[in-house]
Amino acid sequence: MTKPAPLGRLIVAAAVVGVLAAALAVAVRFVLDRGLHYLYDEHDVVSAMGSIPPWLRIVAPMLGGLAAGAIAAAFARRGAQGVADVMEAVALGRGRPKLRNAIGPALGSIAAALGGGSIGREGPIIQLGAGVGDTIGMVGREGFWTLRDRRALVAAGTAAGFAAAYNTPIAAVLFVLEVVLGVVTLDVLIPVAVATAVGSGLTRLVLGGGPIYGLRAFELGSSWELFAFAILGVGCALAGVAWMKLLELGERTFHRTKLARPFRAAIGGLLVGLVVCWLPAVAGNGYEPLRGILDGNFPVVMLLVLAVAKTFATTFSVGSGSPGGVFTATMLLGACVGGALGSVMHVSWWPFAVGAAGGYALVGMAAAVAATTHAPLMATVMAFELSGDYAIVLPLLLATAVATLLARYLQTDSIYTAELKRRGVPWQASLGERIARSAKAKELMEPAAAVVAEDATLESALECLADTRGRLVYVTGAGPVRAISLTTAKTMWAGLMRGAKLPAGARAGDWAQAVIFATPEDSLVVIGEKLWSVDWGELPVVDPSAPDRLLGVVTRRGLLGAFDRELLQRDALFTRVQMVAGEETTADYLELPDGHRVALVAPPSWLVGKAPDVGLLRARYGITWVAIQRDPGGNASPRWHDPDPEMIVAAGDRLMLVATDDELARFQRS
Repeated sequence: MTKPAPLGRLIVAAAVVGVLAAALAVAVRFVLDRGLHYLYDEHDVVSAMGSIPPWLRIVAPMLGGLAAGAIAAAFARRGAQGVADVMEAVALGRGRPKLRNAIGPALGSIAAALGGGSIGREGPIIQLGAGVGDTIGMVGREGFWTLRDRRALVAAGTAAGFAAAYNTPIAAVLFVLEVVLGVVTLDVLIPVAVATAVGSGLTRLVLGGGPIYGLRAFELGSSWELFAFAILGVGCALAGVAWMKLLELGERTFHRTKLARPFRAAIGGLLVGLVVCWLPAVAGNGYEPLRGILDGNFPVVMLLVLAVAKTFATTFSVGSGSPGGVFTATMLLGACVGGALGSVMHVSWWPFAVGAAGGYALVGMAAAVAATTHAPLMATVMAFELSGDYAIVLPLLLATAVATLLARYLQTDSIYTAELKRRGVPWQASLGERIARSAKAKELMEPAAAVVAEDATLESALECLADTRGRLVYVTGAGPVRAISLTTAKTMWAGLMRGAKLPAGARAGDWAQAVIFATPEDSLVVIGEKLWSVDWGELPVVDPSAPDRLLGVVTRRGLLGAFDRELLQRDALFTRVQMVAGEETTADYLELPDGHRVALVAPPSWLVGKAPDVGLLRARYGITWVAIQRDPGGNASPRWHDPDPEMIVAAGDRLMLVATDDELARFQRS
């Protein structure tokens, strides 16, 4: 098994990830700023929308949505991704958030924002950072980085992107630990902290330091005011849950139209334009009105109107297919709720001193984020990093805790884990249980060794069982799958040895008994619980829609191998292989020869320019050459080829090999 990279190497790589992630974030901001200046001669989206005629406020978001949808559709063919994909890659070690797949959402969000769409650039910036981490994790020869190292670098890039988007380095670290990973581990914390510090330093050097919403000096009017902030936590929880449900409803509604993504996004942009025509402040990610709310410049009615308009406009943009983030829009929703409550407190019967309405808006920002992400500590730290105001930390802690608790009671999943749940990836458990629940029986099952038909003779069924190492012979036919166990067979064999005979005309179906079975979607946890209750060490896997159809079996031995691969992230017993056929992706566990593993390596210089010779590698190094991965260029994903003698190995190819570590080392040194 490959050893983890030295800590020094990992820290240097994390620093490189931080620099590149920050550079991409600065580039996205620069392109957006230059685009606004070129198209509208303005430097922010809200001012741009306010400077153009009303009819153009309707048309511009529609055109921006059309362009964003077209870009998203083009990149979707190569596997465009979101924050949920990053979570799955970092926490579960599944999939790769490739940099090339993050470029499409970034370009699409810029197009939508330039058109005045109600969407944020923060999500794509975070995805770009994760893609940078994945790219750096693939640099070097085989064995240079382990899977754990690559996951840490992806986490580092994610945090660096978050920090570059909001200039909140501590909150960025907590975003990875609370939201993406869900646990605190030192091997992830160190590279994440390094990448965040380096990336934030570069961003501040280029764009300037200080909180992005300006320095604030809010404070409690009295300790009794904490009750009001607890009420604010309740209000933000209700608003946050309603906001998540609205986003989900909007996405379902637009998908029901069956239109191509560019046209869906254009319709969404048109709806946004109708709102922007009436209220330009809803354009963009929400940054501009947030500053005004924190300054206390909005009356209560305007705050409530802005909250409703912004949530619907963002739902139109995101639900219709325009790529982008909703993080800042969520903060704006919370600020509107908080600012409204703070304004009401100043004119109500409340008998104690009351702090500024802007303080309530700041706490509301954090509470809404906590309600939608289920990350109260990250939301708390982010609020005082955004404002530079640590004095209001007590209301922040209380409101975010109340908001998270109530939101989780009302809706188990956060805005990110809901997407994973729709894909069948569970998240509501410890990290180990999440990993175990993400692996399914369909990936683990193997062919059944002994199977006979319902009307087969009992004698043939016993012979079939005797010829295998299994402890069951499965009987299929009319009705659910049943089995004759080895225990039953031993009883019959003992009788035969004493001179007894099998019943005349006995069929296998007459002696078969019902057995506990697994379904293809059963997780490792469910399989383990079912195997615990049986004595024969295996379970039939049955199609739930056709219980008489035997798909395969899962065994205790296979379960142990899958736990070793998924929880310990080793390839010592099994390796996990993904197979792609069209748009369908399946996975399987393969048992390798002792000491062997599957590796993807660059070809040595002596092999470049030559035809593949499978026999030569086998004879000289003991290596089995399985396939060649080649990048066709353009927008197409890398493709797999057989090592055909008609091909010529190129320098950019990757060779899939099965070998021991020593054999791979000799091959790469050659």
